[in-house]
Amino acid sequence: MSHPPHQDGGLAAAMKSLDEVLAHFQMIGELARDARGRLASACQEPQPVREHAPAVVLVARQTVELTRRQQQVLELLVQGITNRRISRTLHITEQTVKAHLHMIYRKLGAADRTEAVVIAMRSALVPAHPRVERPAPLPRREPTL
Repeated sequence: MSHPPHQDGGLAAAMKSLDEVLAHFQMIGELARDARGRLASACQEPQPVREHAPAVVLVARQTVELTRRQQQVLELLVQGITNRRISRTLHITEQTVKAHLHMIYRKLGAADRTEAVVIAMRSALVPAHPRVERPAPLPRREPTL
């Protein structure tokens, strides 16, 4: 379906504005994570700062309260499962998976999937050896006569 030229320009401008807003939110999130990390380190014994390592704040297991479903999503996420496969495995929509991921990121203070996985593993929020899915059974061979 084609839009008149003046609408396409308006849509493009609206999308550009949204992109700018999202970029600002990302920048604010990065600043907030940095501030949180500084506060957390000020509350603990001083530790040497490694310039090359990313600042990942470890989350104490008892301070993070995930719902049962969020825990299931996190465990699948650690296994590298896509949103689509998570949704099929848990019999929920992809939008619901995204909503759970959003809340998981928020509770862990993570910016993305990778950071959430690293925090979850370092904080022992997921089993040390995640469940490995069994491979599909091999097709049966017909006996030869």
